[in-house]
Amino acid sequence: MAHVPLFIDLRDKHIVIFGGGHVGERKAKVFCACGLTKVVSTSFTDELLKMADNGLIDAIVDDLKDVDKYLGDAFLVVPATNNRDLNDIIADRAKAKNILVNQVDGIGEVIVPSTITKGNIHVGISTMGKSPATARFLRQRIESLIENAALMVKLQEELRETLKKEIDSQVERRHVLEVIINSREVWAALARGYEIGREAALRIVAHERTKRRTVA
Repeated sequence: MAHVPLFIDLRDKHIVIFGGGHVGERKAKVFCACGLTKVVSTSFTDELLKMADNGLIDAIVDDLKDVDKYLGDAFLVVPATNNRDLNDIIADRAKAKNILVNQVDGIGEVIVPSTITKGNIHVGISTMGKSPATARFLRQRIESLIENAALMVKLQEELRETLKKEIDSQVERRHVLEVIINSREVWAALARGYEIGREAALRIVAHERTKRRTVA
C-alpha cells in the first residue's frame, strides 16, 4: 500500500458515480457537498431522486453499456453497481484514462475515510478497509476529545492577527500562543463559551506583556 492522506479541493471537479443503489447514494452524499456529482444508473433510490430534484446531483438514466462517454471530464470515478464484473470494467477504463477511482468492493486508489468535522478541524480515519467498526469507534472517541478544539482554532487565529500588530518577534508571538493553547484555564473557559475563553486568553496575553516589559 502506498496511500497518502490528502485533503483535495473538489470544487469544479467532476465526480461520476455508476450505480443508483444504496451504495451509490452513500457515495453521492459524501461527494455532492464538495464537487460536481453525477450518478449514472438504470434506476435510483428515492433519496437519490430527491437529491436530483434539489439540484445536488445529476441523475442520468443509462444502461451502462458505454461508460466511456461519462469519463471525458471525470476527476474521480466511483464504480458502485451491484455487478462486480461491471465495476471492474469501469475501474479499468477510468484508470486507463488516468482518472482516480474509489472502489466500493475493494481497496482502490482513493479511500474515503470516516470523517470528523468541527469548524475548521477535519479529521479522517481509515483502517484501510480492514475494520469499519474500528473506524467508527475511533471517530466517536476522537469527537469527544476535540469538542472545543474548533473554538481554540478560531481563538488562535484571532489572537495571531492581534499579536502581529503588537509583537514584532515571531518567536515571542508563538510563545504566547503556545502558552494559551496549553492553558487548562482557557480550555475550561472555552467549554463555557467562546467569549469566556477569549477573555481568559486575553488575560494571559496581558500577563505575558507584563513579563516582557519587566524583563526589558
